[in-house]
Amino acid sequence: MLVPLANWHNPTKRRLEAVRAAHERNESGLLELLRAYLVLKGRKRATLSARTLENYQLAVRDFLAWAWSDTQSLDILKAEADDLDRYIADLQTQGGHLTGSDGQVLKPGSIATYVAGVRALYRALEWAGAARLPQVRSPQDPTPPEERRPALPQGLYQKLLSHLAGGEPQTYRDRLAVRLMAEAGLRISEVVNLWVEDVHLEERLLLIRSGKGGKQRSVPLSRSMVQELEGWLKLRLAHAAAGERALLINLGGRKASGQTMTDKTLRKILNRHYRTLGFPERYYGAHMLRHTAGTRFYKTSRDLHATARLLGHTNINTSAIYAKMDLEGLFEVVDKLEDA
Repeated sequence: MLVPLANWHNPTKRRLEAVRAAHERNESGLLELLRAYLVLKGRKRATLSARTLENYQLAVRDFLAWAWSDTQSLDILKAEADDLDRYIADLQTQGGHLTGSDGQVLKPGSIATYVAGVRALYRALEWAGAARLPQVRSPQDPTPPEERRPALPQGLYQKLLSHLAGGEPQTYRDRLAVRLMAEAGLRISEVVNLWVEDVHLEERLLLIRSGKGGKQRSVPLSRSMVQELEGWLKLRLAHAAAGERALLINLGGRKASGQTMTDKTLRKILNRHYRTLGFPERYYGAHMLRHTAGTRFYKTSRDLHATARLLGHTNINTSAIYAKMDLEGLFEVVDKLEDA
């Protein structure tokens, strides 16, 4: 659990510490303030995911690197909307500002994440009484969402499953992780946070204890998925560390062998398989697999309510994108034109 530091609980000390951190260009102090604000006052509060915090901290570090550079030397406590607009323009034309950044121009989605992190910093400074939140908008991405985040075509998905058809423990685990996302519709954070006791094989259900926004839901499983889980649970017994509750575990000779996986580790594993198979880069990543599940749910049911329920969406409009991701259906239309 994320725990805010005590320095930020007292309103008077909070303002003094915030102003001091800004004037002394103390990056770690401002990151502490950001974390305290998000945990105590943010929309998700103590249920804030570690990944979201990591993304926001990266954004703030990049903004501070830009604001405190020799070319800017910006007093962040007096920043106006125009200043943040200049920062966004710099991201669009020059890329990131941290050491090691390759200067590659950022995509609108990445810029939106950076802007969200900077907004969170200024909400924290406003909470501390040290600055006000400048009004700024992220640039709009002209590419439709279904093109930015495509589902994996059925042919490539079958190729991935065939690649992971071996009986080795690592291969079995990786195939299970892929199927949980691409067929059961789980997010990668939900996969790595599954415990053994969340698997209810007799009921053919998975219990997601803490989905996006801290929501809990039950996910129905296909019969073949139940068989896959049964096989993994038997294999897992020989490799899990004593007392480990995580369903998916690290395997190998490293220190963390037999212990829970991180989403970062699983992302690296998935991308390694994609590279081995020569997949186009637009199909890299983990969330693409969840989009694959959403597309299949909608194509099979033609029911947005069922699709939303399976994916854990509160609003069916969120699920409507999967009606547009069905490339297989579009190919059918195109092929029929040749027979017309």
